Amino acid sequence: MNSVAATRTAGAWERCGWVAGIVFVVAFLAESVIATGIGLTHNDSPAKIATGLHQHRERLLLIAYLSAVYAVMFVIYLCSLYDRLRRDAEWARILAYLVLVGGVLFVALHAVSDIGITGLLGAKLASFSDQHDQGLAYTLYLVTYALDSVGDVFGSLAAVSAGLLVMKSHVLPRWVGWMAILAGIMFFLQGFGLGGVIATFGLVLDLVAFVLFLIFVLASSIILLRRGDAVRNRPLAQAG
Repeated sequence: MNSVAATRTAGAWERCGWVAGIVFVVAFLAESVIATGIGLTHNDSPAKIATGLHQHRERLLLIAYLSAVYAVMFVIYLCSLYDRLRRDAEWARILAYLVLVGGVLFVALHAVSDIGITGLLGAKLASFSDQHDQGLAYTLYLVTYALDSVGDVFGSLAAVSAGLLVMKSHVLPRWVGWMAILAGIMFFLQGFGLGGVIATFGLVLDLVAFVLFLIFVLASSIILLRRGDAVRNRPLAQAG
């Protein structure tokens, strides 16, 4: 009886992880749509960026709020994914550690950019910079690109490692693993363009990589969530 209760408890925690993965995708997409609405790019002049950020202070704060949600949700999802993918073989343990470490660094750097710096700009610095020092907002805006790009380089470790583990373990369909591997390769390559700051190809690769990565997170969460529900819905006699 205790083993059945323990299994159900573990299943409930795992279910929370897959739900968190879905929430992460939704929150990240919402944050991206709001950020696009600001209408600024890294190629704009310091004056345009400072004025634009000042005019969209409320959007900046909303971006920070949604980013806080996606950051927490991703860590919860990441822990469930790590637990599901880890194996006893030495090579598999190393890849699983790379999934966990790379994923944490990925979301931590994005959080510093999207919660910390963007929140500061929305709360205080955008208005101050527009009136007194336009270079301040311009610099911080470019720093967000740099932090996101560095985070994605570390994210490449997590994505490629997760994809390889999926391909070897058959925990998920092979196409899901390929999505992660391709996303990881592009996450790494975009670093040479610093997400678009050094060269435009960095931004293009980063955008494509994120689409593939979000598909991976969403697909893995839905598949494993439905698989867990199917197991729990079996009769107890059959499950035993």
